[in-house]
Amino acid sequence: MKGNIDDQKTPNMSSAPQQQGSPSSAAGMLVVRVQEVLNAKIPSHLASLGANHAEAQPYCVIEVDKNEVIANARDWNLKDRQITWNHRANFDVSRSCEVNISVYIRMPPVSGVPSDDVFVGIAKTKPDMSADKITETSLQLLSNEGIEAGKLNVQLAFKRTQGNRPLNIDEFELLKVIGKGSFGKVMQVCKKDTKRIYAMKIIKKAHIVERAEVSHTLAERAVLAQLNHPFIVPLKFSFQSPEKLYLVLAFVNGGELFHHLQREGRFSEDRAKFYSAQLLCALECLHSYNIIYRDLKPENILLDFQGNIALCDFGLCKLNMRDGNKTNTFCGTPEYLAPELLLGQGYNKTVDWWTFGILVFEMLTGLPPFYDENTNEMYKRILTDELRIPDHVSPVARDMLKKLLDRDPAKRLGAEGAEAIKKHDFFNEISWSKLLAKKYTAPFRPNVSSAKDTSNFDEEFTSEAPVDSVVEGSKLSESIQQQFAGFTYQGPEVIGSVAAGSLLSSSIMRKH
Repeated sequence: MKGNIDDQKTPNMSSAPQQQGSPSSAAGMLVVRVQEVLNAKIPSHLASLGANHAEAQPYCVIEVDKNEVIANARDWNLKDRQITWNHRANFDVSRSCEVNISVYIRMPPVSGVPSDDVFVGIAKTKPDMSADKITETSLQLLSNEGIEAGKLNVQLAFKRTQGNRPLNIDEFELLKVIGKGSFGKVMQVCKKDTKRIYAMKIIKKAHIVERAEVSHTLAERAVLAQLNHPFIVPLKFSFQSPEKLYLVLAFVNGGELFHHLQREGRFSEDRAKFYSAQLLCALECLHSYNIIYRDLKPENILLDFQGNIALCDFGLCKLNMRDGNKTNTFCGTPEYLAPELLLGQGYNKTVDWWTFGILVFEMLTGLPPFYDENTNEMYKRILTDELRIPDHVSPVARDMLKKLLDRDPAKRLGAEGAEAIKKHDFFNEISWSKLLAKKYTAPFRPNVSSAKDTSNFDEEFTSEAPVDSVVEGSKLSESIQQQFAGFTYQGPEVIGSVAAGSLLSSSIMRKH
């Protein structure tokens, strides 16, 4: 595991801007019932299955705010081009959201070899969360090329939460341990009323009090609650007990990008371009709210069921970093540290574009460009070594890497903002609106069987009994407990309403 260098400073978040498309005032349960697809545009090669078409299995993925439900079709008629589900799924919602329903056909194996799933189309809608009512609607199913692929009939119903009673641990079933760190555990959990699967960070208050990390903890909670972006893991709830803090996030179970990169050695240029384009959008979002991420690395990037990325772990974020502001905190992961940070010259948002360049280099080649097992030697290489790019990397990618990894932050690609990177020839083929709408088919889809699947997490953790352990020792004083007064979250709020900082000076520890 690549270890972090801790951030010990606490910035102020009180003047951070409000999220565009601010969260809805509604919080409650959204019920999505997928009924049927009519006039489905079935791929022509399926017709060759004839009477054996039952060997192929249509299914859909219902996604709301990064929560995904996979539903197999109950019946389908190849001749009439009709697929029937009548499947109901419940989602916890705490802000305005979009419902995305993707339809696939799981093909039978050929000579015992698994076949790729066939994508039929995707439909999107924004539910009315202003009143408790049932809405029936017919959505246009669109293929990757934007061609109509059928009509999807759905029902949507929203039920507002009554009262403001905070959640507690008893409302969740603990399923699996999926990570551990110095502050506590991360568990896969199931919310008992909606049956939705989440990742829950359980943090011991005494530990963060001892390390003066209280304001940092409140800051990550605040950032996660406000950022509503397709490539950032969202916070669903947070609550507390006298001994612990609980952060409940969307469970993204396709595994860390680190896991997939380590397994494959390096990615093709098209695959690296897909991930880096999504990451570029996520970083652009953070920068627009004057937040520096500072810890971009494959371990902090998850893949969802459909192969899109989800940026997580905001423990080293620096807030309130307007254009022109600099900070001097020495933090990050050694392989990715920018020269200006190592030199103690002060740095700004452009530090993220250096780490972005390092990550793109690593995806294309398998290792960061200045890597050395000796950390001090690696620091020297970052400051002085020539950038050597392997011959297999294309000229256009080489050009972008050289400009991103310019040691002068003022000359670095991205110094004037993310738009300059978007305009580089490396991303010529990317339609940014199409990317943000998730209309590109990912070049790789993780092997995920269901929302509960934990096969992409380390067995060292998943084999452990999921228990919310009892905290022994003296109780925290009332004055210390008051410091956590702003932590509970299960509905929308304006960014900046709680004390700020950057949280969790160490990432969740994973065995690699």
